[in-house]
Amino acid sequence: MKSLLLKHLAAACLFIPLCASGGDGGFVKVSQENPRYFELSDGSCYVPIGYNLCFPGAEARVSEDKCFEMVEAHMKNMAANGGNYARLWVSNAFYEIEDEKPGVYNPVKIARIDRYVSLARKYGIRIKICLEHFRNLKGGGPVSPAFVRPVYDGEFKNMDDFFSSQKGRDLYFNRFKVLFDRYGDDPIVFAWELWNEQNTVKANPETVKKWQEYMFARISEVCKKQLVVNSYGSFDSDWSKKSYKLFYADTANAIAAVHRYLDEGAQYKECQAPADIGAADAVAQMESILGDRPLLLAETGAVQPNHTGKWRFYDSDGDGIIFHDFFYTPFFCGAAGPGEMWHWNDYIYTHGHWRHMKQFSELIKDIDIPAQNFKPFRADADGLRVYALCGKTSLLAFARDSKNDWRSEFERGQKPRNIDSAALDFSDCSKGREIARVRVYDLWGGRIFEAERSVKVKLPAFKRSCAVRIDFKQ
Repeated sequence: MKSLLLKHLAAACLFIPLCASGGDGGFVKVSQENPRYFELSDGSCYVPIGYNLCFPGAEARVSEDKCFEMVEAHMKNMAANGGNYARLWVSNAFYEIEDEKPGVYNPVKIARIDRYVSLARKYGIRIKICLEHFRNLKGGGPVSPAFVRPVYDGEFKNMDDFFSSQKGRDLYFNRFKVLFDRYGDDPIVFAWELWNEQNTVKANPETVKKWQEYMFARISEVCKKQLVVNSYGSFDSDWSKKSYKLFYADTANAIAAVHRYLDEGAQYKECQAPADIGAADAVAQMESILGDRPLLLAETGAVQPNHTGKWRFYDSDGDGIIFHDFFYTPFFCGAAGPGEMWHWNDYIYTHGHWRHMKQFSELIKDIDIPAQNFKPFRADADGLRVYALCGKTSLLAFARDSKNDWRSEFERGQKPRNIDSAALDFSDCSKGREIARVRVYDLWGGRIFEAERSVKVKLPAFKRSCAVRIDFKQ
């Protein structure tokens, strides 16, 4: 593991951009020009490119320095490949500041959060700080020890009492305020997230919904520069859909975040489908629930049936098929950024999947995303699912081989085919416009090809997927 860590650190050092200071451009906010996207205080666009980097894994049992070596390796490699976003759980035991007694905050844990934030600032990685994740006051039944809050056990009758009582609300807010006083003026903080998957807590949903809106209002009274958001569990069933509708109804939530995993035990068939289909459906489902603000596939990946562990094929996915499809697809369906993966250490880090981010950042380079007023559409071709965005001066598309997916590669052992004579037709998007440039991105080989200036794009040979960018004359 040590040699792997050193390898990742060394590789990242080769590509660190010269302008890597955190907070450039100011705070992240919802775009005034197009509320489906983000911008910075200076008006420049911001597309969050990254993944969940929430807490240490097995290395937490080794040493604090080892944990932060891993964090730095992640952030260096993110930055080297165009990344600019990560999510942190300050409620994890490694970072939890209120760890022994209600209202008493551990300076050692505060220093750890400072260390994470400092690394994020160093590498220009804006962070979403998730404040809580516990589902019950104590363990038992289906609630694992990692999702309980024993420091509050005895302070409240149950979770409903915690959410409805002023005592519980004040404890939550005061803990937030300790962190806000340190980072509330720091543009490296992308957003404050009230709770991880709050619809999964062991309390009455209506009680939790009232708490959520109360806390949005209370925190927003002091938090004027950073976004305040929330999240809910994997969108995989009719129960999930009903819950999402409840929690997003008349909400002050600044974004529309959806969680979706490849899960062979899920009720919805889209969760067992090729990953691009699952991601596209998640965006469409969220669009139908809350389509007037930035949408993010904020937690994704693959799991054993019903979230009982990491996916059975992760160790075999050295190419990063799952990362790639869940990462690329959402943006081309109208999301405000690419998908944000879970399993950062035993999947992303182990295989070095950061390279998939580099081509995406190159693809959108120098495009003012909010100003494009992108409209998503499908442009499927023979053997290809094509997700595309038609904008004022640019067209972006992601083409995925429909005959290749996780089942063909991992269950049947079929290698991806070589596609060498495909073409895409974007005539409907380009009527009356003159083309300035056409580029095709080989997303697996790292090459960028100049193509004929035509709306009927002939693709060079590729495997699995490619992307297209058409720029029109202004």
